[in-house]
Amino acid sequence: MNGKASQPGSSAASSDDSIRQESSQEQNFQNIVADAPLGIFQSTTDRLVMVNPALARLFGCSSPEEMLEEGAAPARFFVRPADRAEIIKAVTETDGFVQRVVEYRRRDGSTFTGNLHMRRKPDATGKTNLVEGFVEDITGRLRLEKQLRQAQKMEAIGQLAGGIAHDFNNILAAILMHLGVLQEDSRVQPDLKEALGEIEEQTQRAANLTRQLLLFSRRQVPTPEVLNVNVLLKDLLKMLRRLLGEKIRVTFRRAEEEAWVRGDAGMLEQVVMNLCINARDAMLQGGELAISVATVEARAENMRRNPDARPGRFVRLSVADNGCGMDEAVLKRLFEPFFTTKEPGKGTGLGLATVYGIIKQHEGWVDVESTIGLGSVFRVHLPAVIEPAKMEANPLMSETIRGGTETILLVEDERSVRQTVALCLRKLGYAVLEADNGSEALGLWKQNGDRIQLLISDMVMPGELTGQELAEGLLQQKPSLKAILSSGYSAELAENGSVTHPALSFLAKPYRAALLAKTVRLLLDEDQKSPGT
Repeated sequence: MNGKASQPGSSAASSDDSIRQESSQEQNFQNIVADAPLGIFQSTTDRLVMVNPALARLFGCSSPEEMLEEGAAPARFFVRPADRAEIIKAVTETDGFVQRVVEYRRRDGSTFTGNLHMRRKPDATGKTNLVEGFVEDITGRLRLEKQLRQAQKMEAIGQLAGGIAHDFNNILAAILMHLGVLQEDSRVQPDLKEALGEIEEQTQRAANLTRQLLLFSRRQVPTPEVLNVNVLLKDLLKMLRRLLGEKIRVTFRRAEEEAWVRGDAGMLEQVVMNLCINARDAMLQGGELAISVATVEARAENMRRNPDARPGRFVRLSVADNGCGMDEAVLKRLFEPFFTTKEPGKGTGLGLATVYGIIKQHEGWVDVESTIGLGSVFRVHLPAVIEPAKMEANPLMSETIRGGTETILLVEDERSVRQTVALCLRKLGYAVLEADNGSEALGLWKQNGDRIQLLISDMVMPGELTGQELAEGLLQQKPSLKAILSSGYSAELAENGSVTHPALSFLAKPYRAALLAKTVRLLLDEDQKSPGT
């Protein structure tokens, strides 16, 4: 017979190779499942039959065997067991994966949010009571998404608040400037001047409320000044008592000596209000809130408790409540942005983070002590400064208002503000050229640039040029030019902290006529005081 004779045992060898290959593939598959970072499982309708180590860890079990122990019904891991029944029903109605976001319960009772993908898998007999799938813990991702949405919402509200504040400050600026003109007019009777003073005081209160809007929107340019914390808190107490309600009894103990600091009044008021609101929320049934001020010497023990502390003389502002208190876990995260122990919708988690940021900006620090059931004490430390009477006199604080004959280019798109500022400057003897945008200003500059000595411009204007761009462009042509930029709202200034060019000064709207006059004269006199002039 022609042909090749079969070799004994060849079929058996081929079969063994196939078995070994299948065994190797199965082992590889098992390794992939065991090493997968996602939780993988198989189960019947009422019992888990296979879980990988990642799933066991996700549910707080030490091993897959522990999770598969007697009685490991899948439904017990669901916060709402009815969710599993709904998912099983959906799985039986399709051949593909069903995806759901599910609230799960770990072995220790804690919960997490999982992204579940599950499908039906026929067993060896062809039945369909076996399901398989995987679970991914998305709790952290959902928290970040929520924080992003919250940040976007706060940014949108901030833009709205900043826009309102910008327009409102222009109105207040015109009112304050007109009041300044009337108060300087010798024809106004003394009783009318007294009424004008009252109007000015109320207008300034409106300006302070606008500052609060800008603080909320994070678009307020800090305006530090020397403040007496005793007086700051005394003025704030009436508002605080209305804010906290009748169930909270507020006491205030001032420092025995005057407590001077250098800071932004609006920002420090925001710190006090945030601390008091936090205390109110810790005393839902009412309680006592004690606010006190003292001047202290920081020593070594302060530095052991708080790494931000340093030696020196400080004004200490304390806010103490007898509310529910906080444990160590909460204290460690207290100043984190978006961290809150309140129910969803009851708090943003930004109040204490704002406190921390403002105090750091003022070169201070915050100490916190708290005991569950006994309450909390926040101690804010701010660098103390010498009292104003002992400080070097500020040229802007002089009572004498002098005018001049120099030419000023005034650029302001708000007609009422422009006309009022121009009126004030002309009454002081200055020649004023008016423009309502950057393009008009460039036209006036082209004709009169050689005699213009000062530019006063709004920061935000219609057209292509901002006030700062206009000023910097003109300064390149005429380095001796002086410039004042003004705004009731400027995101650029808030981000940078100040106007960057050394020849530029900034006035926050609304400002009084006297402050404008002093600032103008101070800038124009600078060259006369320079050496060699």
